[in-house]
Formats: sequence, structure tokens, C-alpha cells
Amino acid sequence: MHDADEWDDTEAGDAEAGATDDVRGERRHGSGLAGKVGLIGLIGGDLEVRAQNARVPPIDHPLVLAPYRTAGHDDTFRSFVAHHPLHIEIGFGRPHYLLDLAKANPDAHVVGFEIKRDWVRVAAERAARDGITNIRVIEGDARPHLERLVADGTVDAFHVLFPDPWWKKRHHKRRVFTPDFTALLTRLLTPAGRLYAKTDVPAYVDQMIESALEAGLELAAQGSIDPELANLPRSHREKKCLDLGVPFHMLRFTRTNAP
Repeated sequence: MHDADEWDDTEAGDAEAGATDDVRGERRHGSGLAGKVGLIGLIGGDLEVRAQNARVPPIDHPLVLAPYRTAGHDDTFRSFVAHHPLHIEIGFGRPHYLLDLAKANPDAHVVGFEIKRDWVRVAAERAARDGITNIRVIEGDARPHLERLVADGTVDAFHVLFPDPWWKKRHHKRRVFTPDFTALLTRLLTPAGRLYAKTDVPAYVDQMIESALEAGLELAAQGSIDPELANLPRSHREKKCLDLGVPFHMLRFTRTNAP
């Protein structure tokens, strides 16, 4: 188990859709076949086959859902995300932000995706300890779950905090803010939906903005001068940036057809 107060750049809330060193392509069967054939996530391989052959069982906790792995959890997940408002955090890492988001929005349903098993367990256990019932966490790659189990136009807000920039050019396809994945998030947002993003990597800001604009989002605001961004919870990484004087960027995107 990780120390919740340990500061580690590799695990301090880097948002990833499911990237590891075993990347073999985003979707082997093409974008038009999602839901019709085995789904391919960023970590490579057929999601359903991997789930069936996984040696490690899903985390057994009432707040953890394991679609594709546990009988009935596909339907349970669909039912949970059918509620509005719906917030989804991708790659929550240390769950400070995720739990505070759920506390601050008791009428909303909040979903968190994370590929690191320990943080999934920590999030569920702390939510249960604090009596937070409007939250569900999923261990695994967000992309295939979003493609198959979440309906278009139903997500009120996505939260992507301090995503790994994957500096090497050959690793750029692992980034969250790729054209394909940003287009998926845009499609899933409600007409008034929001995408909130934060990063302490200046070089990544331009790609975030470019990918979002190409996907049909509008950059509505930047920085803490924006009340919406200022009122968001602070993640563990953000608090460390503030403590250490490390500058970071906050972005709020909206659908271009938002009222």
C-alpha cells in the first residue's frame, strides 16, 4: 500500500486513459467497430479476453465496479452513469480530488478511472470510511469503458488532472489529449458539458488546447480567475505545486454548441 502523503512524480495524480509500457495500438479493429468486436485499450490486447484471463481477481468492494470481469457489473455501471449530474475523472491517482469532488456534489454521481490497483482500493476504502455513497471507481483503461458503456451526450463533466506528457515522440499516442480520445470525450459530453484539465507541463498546454479545439470544444477559461476553476477541489499534485512554487495551468473547455 502506498503512503497517501508520499510525493512521487510518477504516481501523484497523473491522469492516464490506461497507458503502460505494453502499448500496442489504441484500437486494433478501427473506430467503427467499438462494441461489436473485442475492444482494444491503450494498454493493448482485447479487453474482454484480458479480463477473462486475468490472474488477479477484481477488487472486492461495493464501491468498485469491474465491467467485463464481474457478472452484472456492466449493467450496474450503465445504471450508475445514467444519473445526472455525472462527473468522470480519468486517472485519479491519489484520490484527494475525486473524493472531494463527490463530497462537494452530493446530488451528482462521480466515477473515477485509475490503472493503479492500490489507488483504486484506497479511493474505495476512504469513500466508505467517509460515508460517500455517490461514487464508483474502476480499475482499468477508461477508453473502452467509455466507448461501450457510456451513452453519447450524457456526461456533465470530465476531469483530467496533470496527465503524463509522454515526452518521447513514439509515446505520444499514449497521451490522454490525442485527437481520437478528445473527440470521444467531446461526443460523450452533454450540450452544456465541461472538460476541466490541469497540467504543470507548459509544453503540454498547447496540445491540450489544440486537441480540444479540433474535437469541437471551446476554451472557455484559463486560470484561477475563472470562478468555476477556482472552486474546483485541489488534487494532491496541485497542493504540492502550490507548496513548492511550481506553476501550473488550469483549463475549462465547453461544447461549442453549449447554450
